[in-house]
Amino acid sequence: MSEALPVLYERHGEQVAVITLNRPEKKNAINLQMAELIRTYLRQADNDDSVRAIVLAGQPAVFSAGMDINAFHQGELPIVTPEGFGGLIHAQIAKVIIAAVDGIAYGGGFELALACDLIVAGQGARFSFPETGLGLVAAQGGCARLPARVSPYVALDWLLTGRIVDAQEALSHGAISRISEGTAREEALRIAEQIAGKDLAASQTVKAIVRQGLARQEAPSFDFQQGPVERLRQAAARR
Repeated sequence: MSEALPVLYERHGEQVAVITLNRPEKKNAINLQMAELIRTYLRQADNDDSVRAIVLAGQPAVFSAGMDINAFHQGELPIVTPEGFGGLIHAQIAKVIIAAVDGIAYGGGFELALACDLIVAGQGARFSFPETGLGLVAAQGGCARLPARVSPYVALDWLLTGRIVDAQEALSHGAISRISEGTAREEALRIAEQIAGKDLAASQTVKAIVRQGLARQEAPSFDFQQGPVERLRQAAARR
């Protein structure tokens, strides 16, 4: 029997594509293979005329614990060109992507969610940026995107302390879109079906306009961080 892929692609109905992180034994820690598969599936969905919305989901207890630290210490980075970390952080996808966060979304897992257009969280969802405790920084959108979603003071609190934030607190600061009554996956699929029923060109135009405005806020931070982050990364890899 062949081993299951760490990322799965399926269709929900006729118009919704679902990409599922499928490495629960490693808490969906993102490695290079997963990044490559996410990129492949996102491109597949975006190029498929029958797909009108995309859901990115994890497992019931874990969305993603972030970057695979063991692979990182072996010299592997889950970064592909030009999409960046996880095959998603800088991906240019025209269709709406909804993150369904059940369980934990830590570090790079939180950053994957922030790269999506909507974030639906389950009642038990938990968010955290633990990077500073590892001698790293949240360089895949945490430092650049989070301050554009919440206030800079709240972003600095979360980024510097690494404390765990529950779904209600995340919602109160605008870091996520909504909290589901059932699972985040079920709610995200329901929203995706709603969006799929709207005019595709109109939905894509709304996304493009909003994303352009956000990009103008985020780009300076992404550009500035490259040198300092690389020095920290090299120091951490030598430990």
